[in-house]
Amino acid sequence: MNKSALHQIVAALRPMFDRAVLIAVGSALTTVALAGDLPTPQEYGANWPRFRGPDGSGVYAPGDIPVTCDPATGRNVAWITQVPISGFSSPIVWGDRLFVSGGDESQCAVMCLDTRSGAVSWRSAVPKIVGDAAEPEKAPDESGMAAATTATDGLRVYAMFANGVLAAFDLSGKVVWSKRVAVPKNPYGFATSLVTWRDRVIVQFDQGDPDDQLSKLYAFDGATGTVVWQQPRPVGTSWATPIVFDAAGKSQIVTLGVPWVISYASSDGSEIWRADCLDGEVTPSPIFRGGMLFVVSPTVKLQAIRPDGQGDVTGTHLGWEAEDNIPDVSSPVSDGQCVFVVNTPGILTCYDAKTGRKHWEHDLGDACKASPSIAGNKLYVVTMHGALMVVEAAPQFKELGRSTLGEEVFASPAFAQSRMFVRGVHHLICIEAAAHEPVKP
Repeated sequence: MNKSALHQIVAALRPMFDRAVLIAVGSALTTVALAGDLPTPQEYGANWPRFRGPDGSGVYAPGDIPVTCDPATGRNVAWITQVPISGFSSPIVWGDRLFVSGGDESQCAVMCLDTRSGAVSWRSAVPKIVGDAAEPEKAPDESGMAAATTATDGLRVYAMFANGVLAAFDLSGKVVWSKRVAVPKNPYGFATSLVTWRDRVIVQFDQGDPDDQLSKLYAFDGATGTVVWQQPRPVGTSWATPIVFDAAGKSQIVTLGVPWVISYASSDGSEIWRADCLDGEVTPSPIFRGGMLFVVSPTVKLQAIRPDGQGDVTGTHLGWEAEDNIPDVSSPVSDGQCVFVVNTPGILTCYDAKTGRKHWEHDLGDACKASPSIAGNKLYVVTMHGALMVVEAAPQFKELGRSTLGEEVFASPAFAQSRMFVRGVHHLICIEAAAHEPVKP
């Protein structure tokens, strides 16, 4: 083959190599997008790129996560890594990278771990913003400086902290940009997790009282941090994380803030519909499953909503309500057949997704802050004192396994590559079937 022909072949193949690189992760191949090229929806959905997974529902389709583990002996535990940065944010996963945020008044940072070994790949601090006050912001004890979970679009990872700073890092840990949005005026600090849509970072920034007119929904350009659009919100303080999904032929961003559930168009932030049905200090996030939205008014009710309306849909699109054992912190999870909720006292409850009829309730015997998750046909719940409970995700209660993780847990787990990742107050724990001895980097 002559040199000219070789150059022609290389030129023909270059776009494919520029498009993506295939990296072996265990027995699976994960497509990792290169700079300037966003991943496909399929690639995004194969990872755990935001709080509670790609669609925010807390559902992981494969059913190959073990139902028991033992960190003390290493049974079904691949690795345990100490996390040197404190925070209540949950882990996210992209390819062979796991990201967590943390910090205090002196420094905020994002840390990346290798999902295969638990080794720390990098730790990057958020730079100080020019013009910051000499006295650092103090975060509320209940939520800390890093309660908001990070998000990634496959090109960059984004983090926001209680001091109002939003920052972007590339996947090697280099700071791409950072800016101060604002220090929120609310009693528990900033705890709403980030979301990405295409090349944008979505930030729900609710604060104050409705009459203050301080709340906004932002879309920032992921590459530069510039504001693409912003919409004022007629609500006060909330801590729920928005979700993005397609319904009724539209890409919708659904947000919660008393008294409104509001849907915005992902493209420009214009309002699509709203429903007056919320009360309380809104912390649980919404989910979209089986064509229905499920939202929580803390300790008051679980509400089903059809997301295909226009304008004020309060009188037309609200479905069933349930009032028993309603959570105040954790978010619901559903397989489309059942909706499961767990409240802070630890009462796990199963409702019928179509009718709202209660199938069963079960006392876990421990308080719970983390949101429940579904993997395959199994429901995973991690209690505040580190008990991992696994039951059938079914209308009949059946316990499948019970384990002790050995430390307090407030964060919701992440799932990817046939593994479950749990952030405790001191360690990250990787649970994987047939793992015998934990790898300690």
